[in-house]
Parts: sequence; C-alpha cells; structure tokens
Amino acid sequence: MNGKSASQFTALAPHYDELMQVVPYDVWVDYVLLLFSTVEHDPKKLLDCACGTGNVSFELAKSGIEVTGVDIAPEMITVAQRKASESEFPIRFFEADLSHFDLGERFDSATCLYDSLNYILDPATLRAAFARIAAHLESGGVFVFDMNSDYALTADLFTQTNLDPNKALHYNWQAQHDPQTRITSVEMRFNRREEDGSESVFLETHRERAYLLDEVREMLEATGWEILKIYDAYTLNHPHSASERWFFVARKK
Repeated sequence: MNGKSASQFTALAPHYDELMQVVPYDVWVDYVLLLFSTVEHDPKKLLDCACGTGNVSFELAKSGIEVTGVDIAPEMITVAQRKASESEFPIRFFEADLSHFDLGERFDSATCLYDSLNYILDPATLRAAFARIAAHLESGGVFVFDMNSDYALTADLFTQTNLDPNKALHYNWQAQHDPQTRITSVEMRFNRREEDGSESVFLETHRERAYLLDEVREMLEATGWEILKIYDAYTLNHPHSASERWFFVARKK
C-alpha cells in the first residue's frame, strides 16, 4: 500500500481539514523550503506525494511553485480536487499508489510529508515507492520528506484525547505498538456534534511502521538517491535518540 492507505482515510476524509486545522501548514512549508535552500535547490515543478486533501500543496503553490499532488485515497483526492476548483491555483490532483504509479512526466522536486511513508508497512513496498518517486524526478532533482522515528512510534506518543467543549469534533486515540512487527496501531474514535444538535461517531484504525534510520538510508541509496541531509524535525540539527520525527533531503543521482 501507499503512504496513507486508502482504507485508513475513508471515514476521516470529509472531516480531515477540520481535524487538521490546528496544523500550521505555512510553517511546515517554510521549513521545507528552507531545507531545499540548504542544498541550493529552488523548486519550480514539484510532486507532492501522499498529498491528502492538498493542504501542503496549496501552501507550496503560494510560493509560485507548479504543484501536482498524488494520494492513494480517492476520498482525499476528491476533496483536494474540489478545493482546487475553488482556488486560484491550477494544482492537479491524481489518485495514485506510490509503489507503482506513473504520471508520464518528470519533476525537479518532490515532497512527502506528515509521516505518510510510515503508513507503508512493508519494507519492500517502501523501497518500491522510493524507486517510483525517483523515476518521476529529473537527474539532480531533490526530494524532501519526513518520517516518524522509531522512538516516536514505540514511546506511546499517539495515545491522545481532545474533548474541548468549544470544538465540534472530539477524538480519542489509543495506540499500541507490536515489537515483533514494529507496527503501531492507533484506534481512533471521533465524535462530531452536528449543527442540528445530533452527534455522529466514526471509527478508524491507523497503522504505521517504525523504521530504523539505517533502514531508510539503505533503501534510499539502493533506489537511486544520494542522501544530502537528515535533520531532527523543524531544526537544522542532526537526529538524536529522542528525535520524534526525521526530515530527509535526498538528490536523485
């Protein structure tokens, strides 16, 4: 499966933007653009992988970048396409599985954010995704992506509750890590208060794999990438044992 497997976002897609409205996407994109600049790369035509409903895609487009977004979840792409039709930015969105997609064109840059690649539970499939992304970049193209660290996925950081009475959407997440499979499962329950006073409930289970940093390095090097930088998230520092998220900057050989 691709990052953000389709079945894991079926119920969530209509509510995704409401849930994620606290995420400072502009700050994320500023950081991503900083990472591109650290290797003297100026994105012009960018592929946003596992783009979801397009929140990062739109922020990137505000910087004057020509953006194309792909995601495996048709429900998320439907939302992204609707938003694009109502926006000033001519962003194209396509349903695609990162492990075997072919858009028939190349880009000078790519992104894959918000731990989307951790949703790929099989290492061989992640390796295939890295290879397919490389196939879509020109020689010398730069790929910026993040992953949740093995520390984050084994330290019970994803058991969370938000019952803010001022919010219409409440959630309760319970996480459990399996050390044998290295997969963290998060049982998510969402309660949404509707305008008519009724309440709707939807449940989803999300699964992410805890990859080791050396595993990711090996996969990148084996699929045509030169690793330029690896950072502790939101900094320009090297990762450490308690880093919760890693950011990678890689160049297509």
